[in-house]
Amino acid sequence: MGRFPGTILYMMYSLLLPLKEKTLFNTKKRTDLICTHPIPFLYRFSFGKFNIFIIIFSGFVLNTVVLESVGVSFALPVLECDLHLTHKEQGIIGAASFAGVIASSHFWGFLADTTGRKRIMQPALILGFIVTVFSSLSPNFITFAILRFINGIIISAGSATTFVYLGEFHCQKFCNRAILFGGLISSSLAVFFPIIALAFINQSWEFHVPFINIVFTPWRSYFLACGLPGLLCGVAMFYLPESPKYLLSAGKPEEAIEVLIRMHRVNLKDKEPQTEFTIISLLPDAYAPVRKEKSLEKDKNVFVYIMQLMWHQTAPLFMREHIRKTFLSCLILYIIFFNAHGLYMWFPYVLNIAMQYTEKYEDPKRLCDIIKFAKSGNLTNVENDNTEVCSMQLEMSTYFHSTILEVIYASMLLITMYLVGKFGRKPMLFVFLFVCGACGILAFSVPVPLLAIYLFVIQLCCGVAVNVVNAIVVEIFPTNLRAMAICISLMIGRIGSVTGSNILGILIESHCELALYSPSVALIVAGALGFLLPKANNVIRSKDQENTP
Repeated sequence: MGRFPGTILYMMYSLLLPLKEKTLFNTKKRTDLICTHPIPFLYRFSFGKFNIFIIIFSGFVLNTVVLESVGVSFALPVLECDLHLTHKEQGIIGAASFAGVIASSHFWGFLADTTGRKRIMQPALILGFIVTVFSSLSPNFITFAILRFINGIIISAGSATTFVYLGEFHCQKFCNRAILFGGLISSSLAVFFPIIALAFINQSWEFHVPFINIVFTPWRSYFLACGLPGLLCGVAMFYLPESPKYLLSAGKPEEAIEVLIRMHRVNLKDKEPQTEFTIISLLPDAYAPVRKEKSLEKDKNVFVYIMQLMWHQTAPLFMREHIRKTFLSCLILYIIFFNAHGLYMWFPYVLNIAMQYTEKYEDPKRLCDIIKFAKSGNLTNVENDNTEVCSMQLEMSTYFHSTILEVIYASMLLITMYLVGKFGRKPMLFVFLFVCGACGILAFSVPVPLLAIYLFVIQLCCGVAVNVVNAIVVEIFPTNLRAMAICISLMIGRIGSVTGSNILGILIESHCELALYSPSVALIVAGALGFLLPKANNVIRSKDQENTP
């Protein structure tokens, strides 16, 4: 019987996380599940309803991570009133979740590789909702910031593991598309962020919570709504299996086969008898790590051992052969995240002030002039007794323009996916970042607030370039270092999110031009730096390899 028609090519693409190929595992030969099915059903098995559900689920998990970490931006103007926050404190709250993600992503990757994808993701999703509930009851700035940081640590498990979990249910032929569509679903769902904020924040009800002595206002219910998708995803995982690739690498081939049979049954709707799905044998896989029989030495410090393994996996990226590639990819992602997430945290604030100004005044002003004008107190509502009133609601136009931002972002992601295939990654990276940077410079130069806002929106869409940079990183690093290279570069990028949010909080009123012009210029520089990245080695793959991991 021919191998290709009768084989379930099982070993799927994996974004290898830290330590996967180190001393916790041995690498063996290739593993395929050879079946006695008489017809070539590989493609029907490889992609069907089960896979579609996994893609949709992964998109929701990724969206939950973004909603929990970035969704706070809509509440910042209201938090300023309720918790009496300074701009610096708002910047800290905006960066707290990102700081948690940065602090824990490396370690979550290690746990996911050693204990299982589902075993890490499911409790983290549910626990993240619980922490969000507590943060919604925070009485002051310190409590809220600490709980958002803890929440960032927990949701990082989903960010670090979802792509691996998704990829390991697909063969190489479908894996890249599955991951791209998972990201597209996440971006498309982000369109509803402003709608969720509108549904909760702009309400006028409130009630007193006795035991903790706080007034429960609409912005607190908004945070509950942001955490709810994580809870639903955690519950949904009760009905999803563990990654079959992980089960096989953990020495559990019987459980891996059960998962494959379940996928086969769902994809084919039980139209064919289950007896036709018969496993003959398992062939060893050169890329699937298998646990060693011997255990760790009992007298060895586990923490020190884990740190040593992490170091041995990370150190090669900073050696002579790879340090230039590592430095450039980290720097480019740092600049992109600084703009796409750091500036985005302040977008509702800038937008809200600009819309308040245009409603009260007709004189044209630049965005920085409007921010300085607002600082003087001219936009603050004043009661009859001349006391300032802090608004607990956002302008309706803030939600509208934020929705436009998310729609443009999803559209640009689709356009980028198409153009990169036609013109190449590096040229499109430069063109895209140049356009975003130029729009950012114009946004803070033109004296027309509405036009400036839309130019600002285009600048914030630079986050789409993260996908392009990741694709380049995968190409230029060898297989055994690709996952760690992406892990390190994304970690540095997220540091850009944290620093961007905090720097804007410190400088946006006192040095507005410096705070807003510099990131725009840096985007153009980042696009040019992309040409300094080396070319990838040409790799020729056979048709059989395209259908395998």
